[in-house]
Amino acid sequence: MCVTRSFSYSKGVPRLAVLIFADETHVDLARRSFPRAARPLLNLPALSRLPREIDVHLFFSTVRVALSSSGIHRQSGYDFASRLENAIEKIRELGYDEIVAIGRDCPSLRATDIERAFAELASRKLVLGPDHRGGCYLIAFRSADRALLRGVRWKQNTDCAQLRARCRGTDVSILPVKHDIDSWSDLRIFARTGDPLARLALFLVQMMCASCAPIAQRLDLALQRMRVRQQMPPPAFAA
Repeated sequence: MCVTRSFSYSKGVPRLAVLIFADETHVDLARRSFPRAARPLLNLPALSRLPREIDVHLFFSTVRVALSSSGIHRQSGYDFASRLENAIEKIRELGYDEIVAIGRDCPSLRATDIERAFAELASRKLVLGPDHRGGCYLIAFRSADRALLRGVRWKQNTDCAQLRARCRGTDVSILPVKHDIDSWSDLRIFARTGDPLARLALFLVQMMCASCAPIAQRLDLALQRMRVRQQMPPPAFAA
């Protein structure tokens, strides 16, 4: 759910926006081949707990989204990079000075992480939240520095390293590593963490293993029969 707030801005006080870049939940689940029971893993953090001066804007990728709210937008562009750049440009045109961009792939993301990212921007050009694969679950920057995100090769698990290389060490702040959930393999890893949602992840992994067990048994039996046939002597030829 997108949360937008309206209030009077004081002159000289930067306007802050959280940019959520995501698919609709049913699309996210289908893309990952996750059951509906995995929905809580893709829920957004408790954004209602953010300070009142932080506005939230959600950019959906699908055309089904109703654009009735001023904080909900449709992504535009021909690939991930252009859609993200266009979303950032839209936020800049709305008059925001500082932006925290997130997806909803990170179940461990909290509102406090977003607050910390904005706080770090007071003395940094970039604030990065690296995921366990080398990408980013959070990127914070000033709209004036948005060019730092252009030309990044996204979805290659090198986002974090590429962005760090674009600034001096003192201009970048790195948040703790968190787990993104984009596949069943990621889910298995997340299930071993101490996150409150790890129990749900473990349940889903066990459910998957239980459903795959009969298939695995049939494959094992077929392989065993193949090995037996390969070890048998060749048939005798009739005279």
